[in-house]
Amino acid sequence: LANNPIAQKKDEIVREFDTKIADLQAKVDLEIKKKRAGIFASSPEEIRLLSQKLFEEEVKYQSVRASYTELNKIVNDYERKFNQLPNRTIDLARLQREQSAFEKLYLLVEQKYQESVINEQSTPGNVLIVDQARIPITHSKPNRTLIVIVGFVLGLGMAFGFAFVRAYFDTTIKTPEDIQKRNINVLAWIPQIEGVLLDKEYEFIVYKKPNSIPIEAFRALRTRIQFSKIEQEKLKTILVTSSTPQEGKTTISVNLAGSFANSGKKTLILDCDLRKPRLHTVFKAKRYPGFVDHFFGQATIEEITRKSDLDNLYYITAGTIPPNPSEILGSSQMQDLLVKLKEEYDMIVIDSPPIIAVTDSEILSSITDGTLLVTSANTTEIELMKMSVDLLSHERATFLGVILNNFTYRSGYGSYYKYYYYYSKPKDGKDKSRNLKTLKTS
Repeated sequence: LANNPIAQKKDEIVREFDTKIADLQAKVDLEIKKKRAGIFASSPEEIRLLSQKLFEEEVKYQSVRASYTELNKIVNDYERKFNQLPNRTIDLARLQREQSAFEKLYLLVEQKYQESVINEQSTPGNVLIVDQARIPITHSKPNRTLIVIVGFVLGLGMAFGFAFVRAYFDTTIKTPEDIQKRNINVLAWIPQIEGVLLDKEYEFIVYKKPNSIPIEAFRALRTRIQFSKIEQEKLKTILVTSSTPQEGKTTISVNLAGSFANSGKKTLILDCDLRKPRLHTVFKAKRYPGFVDHFFGQATIEEITRKSDLDNLYYITAGTIPPNPSEILGSSQMQDLLVKLKEEYDMIVIDSPPIIAVTDSEILSSITDGTLLVTSANTTEIELMKMSVDLLSHERATFLGVILNNFTYRSGYGSYYKYYYYYSKPKDGKDKSRNLKTLKTS
């Protein structure tokens, strides 16, 4: 290989190039040294000028670069708009076609309209005068006869309509029939005297006005109570209650007791409405000492029993209002008291609270011989009455029936009550009961 002429020639060429490269490298190094020497040899003034020129060139470069960027944005925007030109051209062509169609349609309609106007004006009239107008002798409006008839019919219809709506939505008891058709016994109905004034003085009407109209109603009530129990054991304790307040149970209790007293029975009325007692106000007496005070041993039975102005009638007020009326009325001590009082009196009437509000009356109904429910005409709801009757009809109670208070004798069964009015009317023909009160109290 060392004697190969081709390899020897190649080595010579390589060495020749290496020599040339070394020469060129030497020249480059020399030039670099010269340049460096020239730079470091320059004066400060030349350096400052060169720096300033360099700054100016840099500013020009940045300006040209910014212009280039802005022009590039403009070119891109135009390219985007140019790309959108086909869609805009299509929309423009569509709108132009629609405009042309609408213009043709408008011209067609306008032509038809003008043709119809011409046809209308060219058609001769076909209206003929049949009769000449004349001035009427009498006026046509207002037609007073028609107005009166229509007004009468409308007024009558509205009156009947109002009465029907009122009767439909009014669910209160009106007559004894409203009670009887629900299979509930009606013992009596106490009338509402027309034209009387509310006067507390005449609340005890059996004593104050013995010849007045309602007296016969209380006599009828007394008689029906006496014959309401067929068993051998007679009624001696009667409980009087109501569904809600202000239906007249206290007034009924007092006058019923007075009616028993008038018949010769030694009668006691006991106020067991221990929440809102009112018996003492009827007799204008103090409330205590009373039943509750005797219950707690603060008074004897003789001290709490008072004689009324009516013969054979005694009363016991409620006394001090207790915090637990139901517990007192349901106690064995209460039962013992009733047993003791039954030995002393022929008839005991007990005034109690409304049965819907509290359970006091329901408790008392199980230890008395009979219970009466007082309702008020045009006041007591039928459903409340039915609920009260259900509460008083348990197995330990004896429900005698319902008393309808404040009944107007002109309605329904009230026609029968006219006979009471006839027999109770004074002989001089004058009705002396005009100053009596309506029996509507607690």
